[in-house]
Amino acid sequence: MTKIHTIERRPRAESATPAPLLIMLHGYGSNEHDLFELGEYLDPRLHIVSARGILNLGFGFAWYHLGGTPGNLVPDPTSRAQARSVLAKFVADLPARLGTDPQCTYLLGFSQGAIMSFALAAMQPELFAGIIPLSGYLDPGLLDAPLPQGLAELPILQMHGTVDEVIPISAARRTQEMLRPVAQRHTYQEYPIGHTISMEGLRLIQEWLTERLAE
Repeated sequence: MTKIHTIERRPRAESATPAPLLIMLHGYGSNEHDLFELGEYLDPRLHIVSARGILNLGFGFAWYHLGGTPGNLVPDPTSRAQARSVLAKFVADLPARLGTDPQCTYLLGFSQGAIMSFALAAMQPELFAGIIPLSGYLDPGLLDAPLPQGLAELPILQMHGTVDEVIPISAARRTQEMLRPVAQRHTYQEYPIGHTISMEGLRLIQEWLTERLAE
């Protein structure tokens, strides 16, 4: 069984009830530290876990192999399917292992991590209280069936840069169109940036998570 290495930040605010969980999935060629520091700026009630990709590329880690060129990346279907399977079990088991609230698990993914976040939510939307896919897209190759009705009430905060040189903005806009008939709580935001996260985007993530935790 493939084990996922993680680092974690326990809640900074004390509570008598189980904490909400935020799982972070980094992009291709990065590592578990890449998104982790964002946790300093997010709601102090969150128990944050940042996961390392299951493939060691030598210069970083990934969830699955890629071919092609920037702007026209081609996923390897075998390792892509394996990543979805491994991550599905990981996110399903994590609340019980950590003692977090099983009804309050969020996913935040960047690039390839965003693609996996979309895939996991489409596979088992009932596992999540919300997802935050950044600079990624919904990959039809990771869908076993039409988008489930369970996505209707799942809060989704999707953000993308209009000048993204790795994953074109057209991929994000196609995802928006795919989700429009199904996802009633889908928030989509574009920024004039490349393949990165802007300060405006970070502020929106802060506000969005705090609002969700108040529901």
